[in-house]
Amino acid sequence: MESGRQKIVLIAGASAAIAVALVLYFFAPSEFGFYPRCMLYSWTGLACPGCGSLRALHSLLHGEVATAFRLNPLLLILMPVLGTCIIARRKLSLSDLSPFWVWLLLGVMLLFAVVRNLPFLPFAWLKP
Repeated sequence: MESGRQKIVLIAGASAAIAVALVLYFFAPSEFGFYPRCMLYSWTGLACPGCGSLRALHSLLHGEVATAFRLNPLLLILMPVLGTCIIARRKLSLSDLSPFWVWLLLGVMLLFAVVRNLPFLPFAWLKP
């Protein structure tokens, strides 16, 4: 019985992912206002580690890898890790990770957020 439930959840999840990908493919986040806006950016003008992710995914769906990397390089770097976890059918739960990996990921995200908001010329390309 549990196997049938797992199949239903898998099919529902895959269907939802395909539906989201289709919406993101046909409706560019830069042109349509129904996508969520980053609260940190709206309130402070500072880009969070996720800023530019929707536009990056839209670019990836259109085969524009360089544009996607320019919009959010961290997303593109972490996508193979997420893909590997999904293919390996591991549950993406923080409780399964050792504290070292959780702190490392949080540290990388914080460092990325700080560096992408520096006004210095070498880091200006990291702004979404």
